[in-house]
Amino acid sequence: MMFRRHVIAVGMASLGTVLLPAGLVSADERQDAASALIDRMIADLKDFLATDTGDVEARAAEIDRVLGTYFDMETITRFSAGQYWRVADTAQRTEYSGLFRDVLCGTIVRNFDQLDGLDYTAGASSAKGDKFVMVSGTFTDTKGVRPPVKVNWRVLTPEGSPPRVFDIEIENLSLLVTQKQENIAVIRKNRGQFTALIDAMRARLDTPVHTN
Repeated sequence: MMFRRHVIAVGMASLGTVLLPAGLVSADERQDAASALIDRMIADLKDFLATDTGDVEARAAEIDRVLGTYFDMETITRFSAGQYWRVADTAQRTEYSGLFRDVLCGTIVRNFDQLDGLDYTAGASSAKGDKFVMVSGTFTDTKGVRPPVKVNWRVLTPEGSPPRVFDIEIENLSLLVTQKQENIAVIRKNRGQFTALIDAMRARLDTPVHTN
């Protein structure tokens, strides 16, 4: 659960701000804005890694800031619950949103040491309809231990608003779609009860956070 299979790529997102001004609607301009966002995130994370001391609290604070600033967490959270988001009441949505973010942050922190030695090479970008841009890249292990991993960042590019990462594909596998499928399976297994997903998130959050 919670992107556990390929959390490395999620952790590679970090700081910076790239706004998409009103009137910026051409495909080329949207692609440039999305690519610039990813480039800045990668560069800023490298800066953090250069001064990282292994402190779990500092890492958690960094990841939480990344999620809040560069990912469209509201849209991601809704999507991750599928059609069951509509049947959840306000209190359930609020609790799930907080748990979802906390668990995702904790999962990344637990795998943070896997970022050591990774290098990112930017690739091409392409518009996907009038709302998304796909930005490609490759993570390479400079130590030669792990094989290169291709990643696609699906970036929302709404006119007049800053681009935000919506999904990450690792070797053409959508992490968000995978998470949605897992979440829906939990709810259906429990007769459509949204509270079952909340309980699963609570249990996941109880897993101690530690470095590798």
